[in-house]
This record gives sequence, structure tokens and C-alpha cells, in this order.
Amino acid sequence: MTLHDVNEARHHLMQTEMAYWRENNLFSGHWWFILIINLLFLVVFIMVIDRSRYTMSAFCLLLSFCLVAFVNEIGNYFGYWSYPYQFIGFLESFNAVDFMTIPVVYALTYQYFTKWKAYLIALLLVSALIEFVGMPIFVHFNFYDLHHWSPFSSFVLLFIIGVVIKSMCYFIESRDTILR
Repeated sequence: MTLHDVNEARHHLMQTEMAYWRENNLFSGHWWFILIINLLFLVVFIMVIDRSRYTMSAFCLLLSFCLVAFVNEIGNYFGYWSYPYQFIGFLESFNAVDFMTIPVVYALTYQYFTKWKAYLIALLLVSALIEFVGMPIFVHFNFYDLHHWSPFSSFVLLFIIGVVIKSMCYFIESRDTILR
């Protein structure tokens, strides 16, 4: 097998995925739900953002978005999970029902629970709620497919991502005199 063969296979897969997205995703009920739920979470974030901590809350949202997108890329690439319905077929970071919801939840958790102990307790509860309540609902309604993955693994992963986010935001905030 050559690199040319790999590129040809990738091109064929991309064309197949785009055809599937146009025929089965775009403007479907699932597609509209993905759009509305993510816009709703973004509007809620904008409405409840702490204006005195605007820069850090916005940074936390951006960092959360990047980390969640990165983890989604890895999980999707290795076949741990997939998203039968995608918002934008060619941008994997915008592929899921949770492309904005999870980052907003992380950012609001960071905003409202500033002390580490309270944050970790809230993060445990949020991670459990997302994975043991939200995920089964999304699986049931065919927004999310688990292949070689379990809800408990997602729970642990969400918790670890939340700790990384808090650590990075705390590090930046404690070093930057402009933000204090």
C-alpha cells in the first residue's frame, strides 16, 4: 500500500461521508436539534457570564471547546464512538450534539465554583449527570453511538478534562496580573 492509495481511500471516504451528511443529516430534525441546543447553551453562557471575570470565563470556554474537540477527534478516529448526526459534516469539532454544550457546562462550573474542593465536587456531579443521564438519552435518540466505550470511561474522561481545564485556567489566572 502506498501513500497514494491511502489518499485515494481517504478521498473516497470523505465523498461518502459528505453524501451521507447531505442526504441524512442536513436540515433533518436531529440537525435542527443540534443547532438549537448548542445555540441555547451559548446564549445561556452569554447571559450568565460573570462580567467581572469575563476574560477568564471566555478563555475557559475556548479552552474547554478545544479540549472537548480534541478528545472527540481521538475517540471518533479510533472508533470508540461516533455521531450519526452531525452539524457540519466536514468539521469534526462541530460534529456532535455536544460541541458547545459540554464546553459551556465546564466554563460555568469553573465560573461558579472557584475553590478547588467545591469545583471538584461540582465536577463529579456534572460529569455523572452528563454521562449517566445525558449520554443514555442521546444514545436512545441516536445522537451518539458507543462502539468500544462505556459510560463509566466517559465519566472518568470528562472528570479528567475538567481537572485539566481548571488547572490550566488557574495557572493562567494566577500568573496574569491583568486578570486579577
